[in-house]
Parts: sequence; structure tokens; C-alpha cells
Amino acid sequence: MAVSFVARKCTQCAGKLQYIKEKKIWKCLYCGAEIEKQEQYDGLFTIKNVVRQSLLDTAYRRLDSAFKNLIECEKIDSRYVGTIIAKLAYDVTRVITPGACDQKDVKSIFAQLRKTYEQLKSTGVTISDEEEALYEFLEESDIFATLILVYDSLNDIARRDFVAQMLDAKEVYSKYANNNLLSFAIKNEKIDLADQVISNSDNIDIRAALSDVLARYPDSDAKGERIATLLETGELKYEDRKIIESYLSDTQDSVETKSKTSIAALNQGLSINLDLLLDRVLRIADPETVTATLSAFCKSKIGDEDVFKILSFAYECGDTQIACNAMDCLKNSGQYVLVPAKLIILMLANSEISASDKVTLLKKTFEFKVDHKSFEAVLTNYLCVNQDKADNRKVILQDLLERASNIPTATVENYVLKCSTDGDNKPSVVSAMFDKGLNISFFNDLLSKYMNSNVDSKDIKTAIVEILSQKGLKIDPVSFVEYICSSADELQTKMRFIKKMIANGSQLRSDAANAYLERTAADNFSSELFSMIFTPGSSFSNKAIENYLLRFKERDAIKADNVKTIVDRATGDVINCKVHITHLGNSITCNLVQAYTLSTNDSQATALKIADYLVSSKRMKLNEEINVSGSSVKWKKYIVANKANLSETADAICEKYKVYSKLF
Repeated sequence: MAVSFVARKCTQCAGKLQYIKEKKIWKCLYCGAEIEKQEQYDGLFTIKNVVRQSLLDTAYRRLDSAFKNLIECEKIDSRYVGTIIAKLAYDVTRVITPGACDQKDVKSIFAQLRKTYEQLKSTGVTISDEEEALYEFLEESDIFATLILVYDSLNDIARRDFVAQMLDAKEVYSKYANNNLLSFAIKNEKIDLADQVISNSDNIDIRAALSDVLARYPDSDAKGERIATLLETGELKYEDRKIIESYLSDTQDSVETKSKTSIAALNQGLSINLDLLLDRVLRIADPETVTATLSAFCKSKIGDEDVFKILSFAYECGDTQIACNAMDCLKNSGQYVLVPAKLIILMLANSEISASDKVTLLKKTFEFKVDHKSFEAVLTNYLCVNQDKADNRKVILQDLLERASNIPTATVENYVLKCSTDGDNKPSVVSAMFDKGLNISFFNDLLSKYMNSNVDSKDIKTAIVEILSQKGLKIDPVSFVEYICSSADELQTKMRFIKKMIANGSQLRSDAANAYLERTAADNFSSELFSMIFTPGSSFSNKAIENYLLRFKERDAIKADNVKTIVDRATGDVINCKVHITHLGNSITCNLVQAYTLSTNDSQATALKIADYLVSSKRMKLNEEINVSGSSVKWKKYIVANKANLSETADAICEKYKVYSKLF
């Protein structure tokens, strides 16, 4: 005989009732009336107890015991609703439990399930008073958790939700039941229930629950917290990190949730592949998240490869704050960090990073170990290869050069001779480099090579030459002569440079004065410069003598003496050498004294001294035949014929040497 119950509607308003397990009463959801149901003895307590035990055994996966109790139920009353429910629970659990039945038996079990379930529904009432009485008798939440799964599998929503009212998730102690309940809750978006199951961490299979939450729990702030709860139990093993890595690799969850998950795993010693962590979390996270995640990662001992990857991430991330945070994590971890030069070089080459940010990163970098060789490589690359804008380079080079204790000779030479990236700031850079106390003897050829280069504009070149000369560099003899003869510098600048070079130890070749006379245009001749480069060993070619005598404007006070000195140091046959001049429109070939007489603009006194020296001392012949426009002409004849057009000086010379005399 069935237990008699009042209908499951409020006796006062006919509203829906909700079971309150703690009080064992039903409460109306509308008017709040509380209804206590007292069952009467109906002789079914024995079978109810057996049903309860069978269901408990099923909940704990004690399937052999569950089956024995189920057989006992069928012996007592196979048609009793409790027996039917116990059989449904047993068969559903067999199917879903790995290894509980042979695969070949699954089809027949499903057939039996359908038959048994039809038997449960045969009453025509969704939930009979008898069935309701059974649920109230059972009480154990482990059983209710199992029945929720069973009815959900059978798509019996009415029974599932009815039983769910009686469930207290905190009192489910079967790990199997809890894990099934968790899956049910997540699948049906009953998040409050899922959270209750997770909070009951002592009674769940942590690994299985974690996998379920990672895969199916909806993304939210709460998800990361629930995952952390599971991880903090400390029950997972090192190899379980693969679960976390799969989650990071496959999920579309937010970076915040991924970060919380990663941090919780790392804090429990579950090492996560850094490449995966970088790709799925760090490269898309905010500074705070990066700091928290990397701090957790760096708590454990990490290898050089991972140190390199973190540094690479810092330099490449494009966010200075994140970069600094990442490096701080490494620093605070106590890891030995030797920063490779190539990482710093790549960072400095990144045009997307501002100069101020690069300086910030450099300062942070040098909180680690950067060996001397690496620093030199960085400095060399930035000086000679990096293509930052000049304004940016000015800021960064100031920082690098302040840190430099020395600069490789090759770097200095390469920069001076080949690099123009710094533009107007190049002289300042050159000056700063030599202010480092470089050994000047290592740069014997630098000034000469630079003066012969075309890497910089005239103004910049002039400034750098000045700097190098002031630093004590000297010029090689060949380049020295080339500068004297070819430089477009102003006279005073040129003379200061010559003096400085001589003071620095540059050797002035004996042919310097000769080269100057040979190669200098008449308008550019300087008596002072000539005197400066004249040496006791100077000697002069016929060409040099010709230029000085005929074309260069020299002071009267010294020209005659200079001509004597120069001619006395002639390397060729100056007496018989022929020169070509134009006089009164005529092309004339003649000797030096004849050419001087016809073309000189010197004062008469000076001219007479020079002519007298050439004629009297050097035995040059004033009366030789000359060639006028291709024809030989006697000197006297030419002079007499053109007497009216001769200069006063030429006339005076001719008069002195009796050119006009009939005896000449």
C-alpha cells in the first residue's frame, strides 16, 4: 500500500511547492505556506532501505554490491518504483563508467533501459506520491546527484528538476557523483551548482574536474577563480601540466582567465611551456597581468633558453612598461642573466620604439650582466650600422658613450671614415669618443684617411678634422702635401692646421714647398704659407721656379732673395729651360730671364735685382733668340720693334743690359 501524501500543490493557494530539506517540509513559492508531510507506515521501509543502499553503491561505483542489492529489491517487489529507479541508476551508470561493462553488451543494456524507463512512466503520473515518498526517504545527496545524472541522460526534465530540489551539493561525498554532477551543472549552465561542486574539493576528482571546468565552464572572472581553487588543492602532478597547456592552446577564453589559470598552475609547480605562455597570454596581456604571470613563472629555476625568450619578449613587445616589468621579474627571481648583444641590437634597431623608451630599456638592461665584448658589439653596431633618425641617435649615443670605458679602434675608424647617419651631430660624437682617453698612437692613419674621404659635407669635415687635430692625431706626409696644395680651406684655417700638424709630429716632406709652387693657382698663392712649409731640404723644379718668378705675387722685400734661394736649389737645368708666355698678343718661347723681363709686375728695383742675379750669377742670356709665334726672332729686334709698348720695368732692364746699344 502506498504512503498517502497531500498533493504537491499548496493547500491554501494551489501554488507550486518547494522542498526544504533541512526542515523536511514543503514551502509554497507564492504564499509562503509551509506544509509538513507525515508518512504513514506502509510496510515498505525494508525495500526502501535496500533501494537506498543500491543507489548509494551505484553513486560510489560499487557496482557489484549495487547489483546484489538490486536483486534483493526485485525479490521483494520488482514493481516497486524504488526498484525501477535503482535499476535505471545501475544500468545508466554501467554504461557511462569505463570498464563497467563489455562493449558488446551496451546495446542490450540500452534496450533494457528503455524498457525499464517505460515501466517507470506507466503510471501515467509524472511523479507519483509513492515516488515522491521514496525521494523524501532517501535523503543522501550522493543519491540525488546520481539520479540527476540518470534523469538527465533519459531527458526526463521533470524528475531531474524535482530531485534537484532535494540536493545539497555540499553533502555529496562520492567523487564519481560529484564529477558527474559538475558535468551536468556546466552543461546545463547551472553555474551556482557547478560552483558548489567545485567548492567541495575534498570530494571530487581534481584532475577530471579541472579538465571539465577548463573545457566547458563559461568564460568569466569566476572561471579563473574556480580553476585556481582546483589547482590549489595540490593534488595535481607535474605531468598534469599538459592539461593546462592544452587549455591555453585551444581555448578562446579571455587573456585574464588564461593568466589566472597559468598563475595558479605555476604556483603549484606545474611548469608551462614558455612559448605557449608567450603566445597565448603574455603578448596580449596588460602590464599587470604580464608581471603576475612572469613572476609566477620565474619562481622556479629556469634555463638559459627561457631567460633568452623572456628577454626577447621584453625587447620585442612594443610596450616599454611591459618590457620593464618582464625584466624586473627576471631580476627579482635571482636568475643569472647575461644579456646577449644581439637582443640589445635588435631592440635599438626597432624604429617603432621611441628614443626615450630605448634609453629606458637600456637602463633596465644594464641592471643585468652585459659583458665587455657584448657592450662593444652593441656600441659598434649602433655607431656604424643602426639607421635611427639623427635626433634619436643623439639621445641614445649619449647614453651608450657615457657607459663606454673604451671603444675599439676599428669601431672609431669605421665610424669616422664611413658613417654619416648622425649628420651635424657627428663631430660631437667623434669628440665624445676621443674623450674616452683613446690611445692616439692607434690612429696614425685616421686623419689622413678621413681628409681623403668624401663621406661628410665640407662643414662637418672641417669640424671633424679640427677635432682630430686637437686630439693629437697627425697626418701622413703624402696627405699633408695634398692638403697644402688642394684644400679649399681659408688661408688662416689652413695655416693653423699646418702648424697643428707639425706640432702633432706630422712630417713635412722636402718637396712640399715645390709641390705648393707647382700646383697652386696664382690667385691662391700665400707668401706666409710658402714660408711656413719651406724647409732646409726643399728643392725646386723648373716648373716651380717658373711659377714663383713669373706668376706669383710676392712681397718686394723678399722676392729677390727668395728667387735666389729657389733657383739655387733647382733640380733641373734652369739656365737653359724654355718657358711659354704671351706678350702683346704674341706667343713667345724664351728663357726665364727673358720671360721675366717681358711679363713681370714686380717693382723696378726688385726686377732689376732678380734680372741681375739671373744674368750675372746664373749666366742666363738676355740676348738669345726667341720664338715668336713660331718664328725665330732676335731678342734685340723684338725689343726694339716693341719698345713703345714695353713696361717701364722691362724697358729699365733692357736699358741696363744695353739692349738698345748698337753693340749689343
